[in-house]
Amino acid sequence: MIDKDNLKKVLVNLRFIASEKENIFTKEFPVIETILKVDFKNEKLIYPTEKGFTISGDFTTSFNQKENFVVFECVCRLFDKGYKPQHIELEPKWTVGHGASGGRADIMVKDNSGKSLLIIECKTAGNEFDNEWKKTLINGGQIFSYAKQAGSTQFIALYTSDLVDEKVTFNYYLITLKDNEKLLEEIADKEPLSYEKAKLLNKEDIYQAWKETYNQDFATKGIFEDDIPAYEIGKTKYSLADLTTINSNDIQGKYHQFATILRQHNVSGRENAFDKLVNLFLCKIVDETNNPDELKFYWKGIAYDSFFELQDRLQKLYQEGMKRFLGEDVTYIDNESIDQAFRFFKNDPDATKDTIKKYFRQLKFFTNNDFAFIDVHNEKLFYQNSAVLLKLVQMLQDIRLKTEEENQFLGDMFEGFLDQAIKQSEGQFFTPIPIVKFILKSLPLEQIITESEEIPKVIDYACGAGHFLNEYAQEIKPIVENNKKNDLEKYYQNIVGIEKEYRLSKVAKVSAFMYGQDEINIIYADTLANIPNIKENDYSILVANPPYSVKGFLETLEEKDRKKYQLIETIETKSYPNNNSIETFFIERAKQLLKPDGVMGIIVPSSILTKGKAKSTSKSTNIYVATREILLKYFDIIAIAEFGSGTFGKTGTNTVTLFLRRKAENPAPCEHFLNRVNSWFKGEDSKNNIFQDEYLIKKYCHHLEFNFEDYKLFLAGEINEQLLNHDIFKEYQKEFDKWTEIKNLKKQRAFKALSKEAKQEELNKRFMAYVQDIERDKLYYFVLASLNPQRVLIVKSPSKNTEIKEFLGYEWSSAKGNEGIKYLGNITVEEVTENEEDDKRVLSNLFNLANINTPLYDPQNNDNSEKINYLIKQNFIGETVDIPDSLTSFVTSAFLVDMLDFSRPDFSKSLNTSPNQNLTINSKWDLAKIADILSLEYGISLPEADRINGEYPVIGSNGIVGYHNDFIVEKPCIVVGRKGSAGKINWINENCFPIDTTFYVKELTDKTNYYYLYLILNLLGLENLAGGTGVPGLSRDDVYIQKIPLPPLEIQEEIVKACQAIDEEFEKAETIIKSEKEKIEKLIIETINKSPTLKLSDTAINIFAGGDKPKEFSTVKTDKFSIPVYSNSAVNNGLFGYTTKFDDRVSESTVTVTARGTIGFAIARNDKYVPIVRLIVINVNKKVINNRYLEFALNYSNIFNSGSVIPQLTVPEISNINIAVPNLEIQVKLVAEIEKCEAKIKEAQTIINSIANRKKAVIYQYL
Repeated sequence: MIDKDNLKKVLVNLRFIASEKENIFTKEFPVIETILKVDFKNEKLIYPTEKGFTISGDFTTSFNQKENFVVFECVCRLFDKGYKPQHIELEPKWTVGHGASGGRADIMVKDNSGKSLLIIECKTAGNEFDNEWKKTLINGGQIFSYAKQAGSTQFIALYTSDLVDEKVTFNYYLITLKDNEKLLEEIADKEPLSYEKAKLLNKEDIYQAWKETYNQDFATKGIFEDDIPAYEIGKTKYSLADLTTINSNDIQGKYHQFATILRQHNVSGRENAFDKLVNLFLCKIVDETNNPDELKFYWKGIAYDSFFELQDRLQKLYQEGMKRFLGEDVTYIDNESIDQAFRFFKNDPDATKDTIKKYFRQLKFFTNNDFAFIDVHNEKLFYQNSAVLLKLVQMLQDIRLKTEEENQFLGDMFEGFLDQAIKQSEGQFFTPIPIVKFILKSLPLEQIITESEEIPKVIDYACGAGHFLNEYAQEIKPIVENNKKNDLEKYYQNIVGIEKEYRLSKVAKVSAFMYGQDEINIIYADTLANIPNIKENDYSILVANPPYSVKGFLETLEEKDRKKYQLIETIETKSYPNNNSIETFFIERAKQLLKPDGVMGIIVPSSILTKGKAKSTSKSTNIYVATREILLKYFDIIAIAEFGSGTFGKTGTNTVTLFLRRKAENPAPCEHFLNRVNSWFKGEDSKNNIFQDEYLIKKYCHHLEFNFEDYKLFLAGEINEQLLNHDIFKEYQKEFDKWTEIKNLKKQRAFKALSKEAKQEELNKRFMAYVQDIERDKLYYFVLASLNPQRVLIVKSPSKNTEIKEFLGYEWSSAKGNEGIKYLGNITVEEVTENEEDDKRVLSNLFNLANINTPLYDPQNNDNSEKINYLIKQNFIGETVDIPDSLTSFVTSAFLVDMLDFSRPDFSKSLNTSPNQNLTINSKWDLAKIADILSLEYGISLPEADRINGEYPVIGSNGIVGYHNDFIVEKPCIVVGRKGSAGKINWINENCFPIDTTFYVKELTDKTNYYYLYLILNLLGLENLAGGTGVPGLSRDDVYIQKIPLPPLEIQEEIVKACQAIDEEFEKAETIIKSEKEKIEKLIIETINKSPTLKLSDTAINIFAGGDKPKEFSTVKTDKFSIPVYSNSAVNNGLFGYTTKFDDRVSESTVTVTARGTIGFAIARNDKYVPIVRLIVINVNKKVINNRYLEFALNYSNIFNSGSVIPQLTVPEISNINIAVPNLEIQVKLVAEIEKCEAKIKEAQTIINSIANRKKAVIYQYL
């Protein structure tokens, strides 16, 4: 609304010029030689009365009434058009006479003869304007009384203006009071009331003529548009120039207008109404695309148009749109086609044509069609529906849908319509927007886009209304604009949505247009079938909420499509009609579509984690068990988010969102380790009784508390007594004995005839085969699970209704008339009347979505570390995940192996999101609960700014983090990491100050040696109890329930003495390493300081940078994949994986230098390899420089640590670096000396590396 506070902004928008003191604002109109002024000091609106401009009352020139500002703005607009001041009168006053009432019109515009041409009634924007228009529709309002008083008036208008989004906007309804003689003649049999007659009667009669004869026809264009000259009011041809871009105020107005039209005409089927509205949007998009200079999506007015012609134009546009955007043919015969069909008909063609066209009209219009908001099956209902259609066309016709820039308001408006349409079908195809945003904000989109050489392809293969696609496009927009040269449209072109439901595919496509994402591809097809141009292993990102529990879906697939799924092997043909496990096939389809390292967020029923059994005595496989096998074999599991039944409204289904990364291919790890496990059981994979990847078997044995040596014997085909007495093997024996096959065997005559020994031998043989089958399966999936590269983040919704709402950020309303989703923000829309609660809910949602409050994500900041999406994204990219205190009630983490139950004979691969974690140490001594032996005391907060430098170490979770002048614990002290390095055990042998990221250990009994507690806690592995790798990683309660061996005190002291002797070796080794490293540095620096320098390019044959990762790639070294691939990393000397062919550019003697991340880390290499991701390779000239010398010189000369920040190192930059180069003899001698030092360092490091295992061995020897 325009008021005193924003008036100056309005005037600047209207190109008024301010005086030096900004007291007077002036605008000149040279064409009509006049001026408008605004005096802020005296609060006066100054009109050019000296030019003949008439004002009948001073009250219209003051600042007292906000309506005066609208009048002033309207006059300014009239002057801009060229209306002369002498033809404009404000507040004209008429004498009360017969059939008229007294009053003043706001603005009267006269023609050149001095007669009234146009009367304008001005209202402030918002309720006042809307309510006056309602009155006009009901009884004619004020404006029709003025029409009676100024009988010559040909036009009346209701006008408003406002300042919206820092721009002046205006809106008006224009009513023509000129008679259409042709129309009056056509309906003469109904004795219509003309305007000419009505003006001689009362105001009510003029209104009646408008309502009955002219169907309350109005226009929203015809006065101020560029192609309308002054004094020539009215418009019959419309172009793109006449359309306006929607703004934030229009959202509420348009949605409310839509809802009001439906209510007024008793349109109760909101879903059908929205479907038809989508068709109108599609028509409008086609119109703006195909007919920019003469739009067809316009009601031209009752004088120039008819309902039949309007619908004919709409059907033609709809036909074109369906073909162009969705590839679907829509049968429709327009009038032009009928005329063409009769052009060669000779004998009285017109009569025949008219008769047949009459029949066509009945078939085309008097039945339901693509614009039937109400059920149409006769002429009367056609006109009723046309009234609805006309109002909706008029509602949309002035909006411009296709713009150069993305218009968020347009998308928001469409979202409001969609919200209302689907409120009774939640969950069927509607994923709540907060959940959509949470999933997309949890994916590492920025990393994928910035690090990909190619534009990533994205797919939602059950896209419904297209929410995931629209939100993805919005998420990547700032990333692309800030980091990539490619046009945003090219990224949109790589977004694909597939939807099987015809109606929803239209909604998704229209939605893309509404958000300015025209290039998004929507395919109307069945995802599970073969679709041209949808390639396997082609997509980097998949997001979806696919259907579930769809009975008979397999029957809709052709045989060749069914055969491409592994899961089909789990279903008998006779079960196809009743099988409803469609969600499992969507998971396998995801496996097919995603490329290696592709990521996905997919919503599925939570039952998919646990449903289905795998009977150890059965050879058949349950489809849900087989689905989990696919997940474990082909995906890294990053996170699982459990949502309760309230997430999707009335559907009542508990769901989980799986955040997954597709594993590598060629070879797939699952194939490699399947071969490995099979070879273990065949005894083919051991040499000198040592297995390849033996550590994996040991991990498995430790996990299930098997003795490793016993298990090795089992792998060789023998079960000893110790293994048979293990609880798991006892369960195997019970199941084996209950097995029907074994019971039947024992009944067979041939078996009974065997000796006792032979019977037992046969049973033992069968038992071994039975157990090995189970253990082979378990060991295989344990290996796969143990290789999951990170702990799985587990997100759980609370169970109480009030807490669920706060967690989700929304709730579902079931109140009659107000059903649907409600976003919980801080904004409410109170302007809507009380009996329109659902309008209020929808409009509030549009504003609250950007302010929603939920722990899932921050709508304003994707990298808010206090939100769950950030934790998942960090887990995706392999960063340390610190779970803040505020999220610990929702988020935990677990190793994937701990989420699988390997203890039962029936191994169903169920994924337990509440895994128990018990740490065990085998011992002959009694076990005691930690809670009975010690207490974990909280450290005290001591921010760095509050520390006073002193002699006492400040201890964080990873050790000493500073010093202070005071301490809180006397030496010695065991400090346990609580946050950060959760579970890490630190021994501090001096008075110290543990801070609040730690616990410190306090003894509760005199039966323990304090250093023994340090050793045994280290051995226990408390880091495995961390509820994530982050804050607060370790709970005291989790620690207290663990048990540790408690030997007699004298045994504890013997353990301590033996371990302290090993500690002394550790200290000695550390001293050696430090001394030798200092010696190396001294040798290198002395040599460099005495040597001449050369440009690095002068020491090399050539220097180049690595390229893309090879297509043939494996993270595991095999006979085929044996060539190392090195990248920009100091970790593991940059080893990234293996490929099949080396880079021909690499010579026999090279040095690689990291060019990104850790800048300047140099390594000499003498093997063939493939460098990637811009890793710089120096092919050294062996006649000038030794590659090992160059490695030392680069690493020790501080070249890359000059203090400047280098985002990356380029080949030209490194080529120009000066390097000290002594003669080759000195280089070789220096390298030899350094290698001697390195040998001593390696020997000392070997001792250090063995310390933990040696101490462990000593401890176990006593235990």
